[in-house]
Amino acid sequence: MTSMKTERYTPACTRAQREVEALVGGVVLKTIGKAAQNIALTKSRLVAKEVYLPQCGYTMYYHEREAVVDGKGKFDQDKRNLNQPTILFFHGITQRSEDLAGFIASLDIPPHVRILCPEQMGHGRDIDNRLRADPDNYTLPTHHLMLESNCEFLDVVNCSSNINSFGISLGGAACYYLQHHRPDIIKRTVLVSPAILCCVDKGLVNGIREGTNNFCCFESRHDVKLLMRDLSTGRDDYTREKWDPVPQFFLESVYRQSKKGAPAGHFRALLLNLLANTDSPFSAMKDVDADSHRLVMWPEKDRIINYEEGKRFFEVSSSGGDFACKSSNTEFELITDCGHIFHSDGRGILDIIKPRVRDYLLDFIQDDM
Repeated sequence: MTSMKTERYTPACTRAQREVEALVGGVVLKTIGKAAQNIALTKSRLVAKEVYLPQCGYTMYYHEREAVVDGKGKFDQDKRNLNQPTILFFHGITQRSEDLAGFIASLDIPPHVRILCPEQMGHGRDIDNRLRADPDNYTLPTHHLMLESNCEFLDVVNCSSNINSFGISLGGAACYYLQHHRPDIIKRTVLVSPAILCCVDKGLVNGIREGTNNFCCFESRHDVKLLMRDLSTGRDDYTREKWDPVPQFFLESVYRQSKKGAPAGHFRALLLNLLANTDSPFSAMKDVDADSHRLVMWPEKDRIINYEEGKRFFEVSSSGGDFACKSSNTEFELITDCGHIFHSDGRGILDIIKPRVRDYLLDFIQDDM
């Protein structure tokens, strides 16, 4: 007798139902969602800014919380304070610099620490102000261009040499390469499932290239549903407690909103451009920065950035639930029963890792403040 896999039945959605869901979900996203984001920005005290990078010929958009000394005044950010404790935050694919505001606010970072959230090329205001304004002359960013812009950004905004940083997914890769390139100022990093090229799930890569997986490039609400399941423990994991991490009535609204967020095909083109990179060090199959201090956190059931590939890249061995890295400066930790963004029980990954991330980021090597 052969065993059969039981799939969960999802009823078809009529056009009328889609319109209702778009209306209801849209109202919730525009009111409660927008209000929540505004509250998060207020609590985080992040302020939207921009700065021109003359060497790159590029305007970088970012959010900043300036440091305050004993509640009496702010540091002069126009002058480099070599020992100014600073934390950098790098967002993931399709996000904007303000999207980490809620997480940053929840970390309760002391006011004497400066916070910077640079918005990566190909995202947010780069889409709004460059791609939409002149699509015929828009150039897709590469890993090298993103690294160059991040490096120059640190110099132009007068960052200190006492920086810790955090990055998740695409932001984790940006964070990894930045520390490798600028060890003079990036001292410690937290990397959460970093999207290092050789660690990106091979099935996902093939699906994007062949057009069978519309990851972040939605053509229907069904694509949104499948992505949300993949951001949990996978569309084929029928055992998890929270089958759909996002309520069904949001799917149509998310799909329609994605069409407004970027021109059709932009993020697919961006992903294919980044995945095609063969330059060093971005194409390396092994860790090229073993001397750096970092905490690497990886979801056990990540269907986007593969956990086993991550262990191979960072040369991690495991025994009885304990991990040992070839690099003595690397701490590797597993997030059990969790996907790229959602735990199997529906919790968000940032809520789960928050206490550990805070402890690590606030451990400044040179903090004499």
